[in-house]
Amino acid sequence: MTDKLKTLADAEGGDLSAAGLAKKADGAEWSGQNATVTKEFVTKTAAEFGDAATAAKSIHTILEKAHEAFVRHKNDLNEAVEDAKKKNIYITADGTAIPAFCSANGAGDGEDQQATQAEIDGAAEAIGAILTAASETDQATADALRYHAQEKYNFRSEGFDGTYDNPQRVIMDANELIALSKRDPDDLSNEELRRYNDLLKRNEEDPVFAEYFALEMGPEGTLGFYADAATLDDWKPSDEDGQDSREARMDLLSLTEHHLGATLATASHSDSEAMQKWKDRVVELGPQDVGGGPRSGPHHTVLGFQAMSNLMRNGTYEKDFLNDYGDALVTYEKENIGKGESKTIGGGPRKDDLPYSNFGQLHYGDENDAGTDPMTGFMTALSKNPDASTEFFSSEEPHDNSAWVLKDRPEFNDFAPETPHYGEYVEDYEGPSAVYEAVGEALVAGATGMDPSGEMAQAPDHTDQHRKVLEKSLEHLAARKSDLEKNFPAEIRDDMAKVLVNHGVSVHATMSDNDNRPAPNAEPLLNSDHLLEVTTQVSLDQDAHTYLSEGLQYSIMQDFATEKNHPEDSLHRAGRTMGFLEEARHNAIGNRVGDELAEVGWDKNWKYHGLGVLITGIPGVGDAAQRGLDILETDWLESEQERINGKAVEDHKDTYRLRTKQLVLLADAWYAYNGDWAENQTGFSPHDGVYDEIGTAAYNGNDHADGVAGDQ
Repeated sequence: MTDKLKTLADAEGGDLSAAGLAKKADGAEWSGQNATVTKEFVTKTAAEFGDAATAAKSIHTILEKAHEAFVRHKNDLNEAVEDAKKKNIYITADGTAIPAFCSANGAGDGEDQQATQAEIDGAAEAIGAILTAASETDQATADALRYHAQEKYNFRSEGFDGTYDNPQRVIMDANELIALSKRDPDDLSNEELRRYNDLLKRNEEDPVFAEYFALEMGPEGTLGFYADAATLDDWKPSDEDGQDSREARMDLLSLTEHHLGATLATASHSDSEAMQKWKDRVVELGPQDVGGGPRSGPHHTVLGFQAMSNLMRNGTYEKDFLNDYGDALVTYEKENIGKGESKTIGGGPRKDDLPYSNFGQLHYGDENDAGTDPMTGFMTALSKNPDASTEFFSSEEPHDNSAWVLKDRPEFNDFAPETPHYGEYVEDYEGPSAVYEAVGEALVAGATGMDPSGEMAQAPDHTDQHRKVLEKSLEHLAARKSDLEKNFPAEIRDDMAKVLVNHGVSVHATMSDNDNRPAPNAEPLLNSDHLLEVTTQVSLDQDAHTYLSEGLQYSIMQDFATEKNHPEDSLHRAGRTMGFLEEARHNAIGNRVGDELAEVGWDKNWKYHGLGVLITGIPGVGDAAQRGLDILETDWLESEQERINGKAVEDHKDTYRLRTKQLVLLADAWYAYNGDWAENQTGFSPHDGVYDEIGTAAYNGNDHADGVAGDQ
């Protein structure tokens, strides 16, 4: 039956199948109500055949593993009975161990020495352990089968397929974990919490384990456990915990957050009706107090948003759940401004204060992140699911999420009182902001479609939503220039450099534009005012400026390689882009040189990223760009170091001369692509002409940026 259902689901042998039906439905031209109702019905019905096959295989696996376990228990029992018999011990039908001479059946030969009480007790203990194990197998098998019977009209999309350990062991682990979770976490010793973490770690990627645990605990139980466990005010170390137990507890709680969060992330991908209700309820619990222990009150409230966001830091959560959660979080914050705990110097509440109390820690392991700001964990979750991040930052309903997170959201001090540099008021803190670090990574994911923390992979092609995230981020971050209390966050500079490099084709086109007209068949230009302001802010960070300058060379080389109708245009565009970058750098650090650069965060030693490591982060840029990059590679670092440590200039238009060597390198790279064309043209000789052309273009790019900045 299992094989027949699998064939019906996917028809690997080429027969008619549900998978084939779904493929045809996706590829068909639907119109009217058929485009929604009928297509959705056909696609969902086809998926049910796959789920039925999954359930059949899972049930077969459960029963197969149960049979193997019961055979093993039976063999163990027979061996234990035989061992007892050799010691003149008789095992009754109910598992009781008695001396053999008392047996009505006359077990034993009567010549051996009578069994001692210790031997009888040992035999009874061995028999009892085997019967207990068999009972646990029976219970776990029943629980595993019930997992597939919870929904009357829907097959589970996940099941036991042999990828993980046997179903009985998985269910036993889950039941043990649930039993620990239903206790007051303050009563759990460090050793018990260590066991708790081990159970999670062993099973966190198992979809059946994850969903079974989440549903048995329920949203309230899950969030309440973590909220109570993470707030240490009510926890008292036991005698067995030993010295330094509080520090050990914090380390264990860091692992609890990690493994519990990863387990729930796995569960979030289930499409079962029960799990959807679980996710909906978590969103509903966001604004509510979910725990915190006996001392919970106005100053110890742990909101559902705070508990769940810390758990969200780990694993990859399902896209729709993340966006439903994020929309609810933004709504809550916008509707509750001024209801937090921070005070002004006069003692009154801050008008722009976020509605969270900073009473201690809910997150452990980062000294600048106490975990009381739920936006930090949520942004971290978005960074691990680029599709979800793209949807969140491009959404304008029910709120403009980008405007809130990047521009309008008030600052919030999320540091434990013992954190260095912590002041009496929120504005006193001068260290790095964990929430902005997380926002930056989420923004990279949303604008590029890439996980910033994952291994380097080829960037996906841009969608309209990626472009929208780019435009909105430029708009809202540039707007912070006029708000003295909301300066451009330093933590986001390096992330915006990555975003601009990823969108290098559009950025290069805008920086090099001098007539506000995009090239034929090209994307619309970006807003040059916004781009210059953000590029200037990026240039306040030396490494970010380096990354941007190096990364844009890919798009310039691609332009050199592909512009065949008017090759000279790509040379001019390269010069204008370099002039634009130089003006942004000058706007950021002025005429400072040498030691003066350190005053604005620039070091003498230039960190070179290597042009060869960036190419996979730019969609649409391929091997054609490598030819020119090989020319730049060896001399780019040396010229950049010389440029930064060179003498200051008095006139903005002369700043391009600091890039003379780099302009020469770019001109040489251009000639490598377009030498055949240039030899038949006037003014493009390989010794002087191309250098004059790109130099003049750099002047123009400098003038263009000057005009955008209002310096002329």
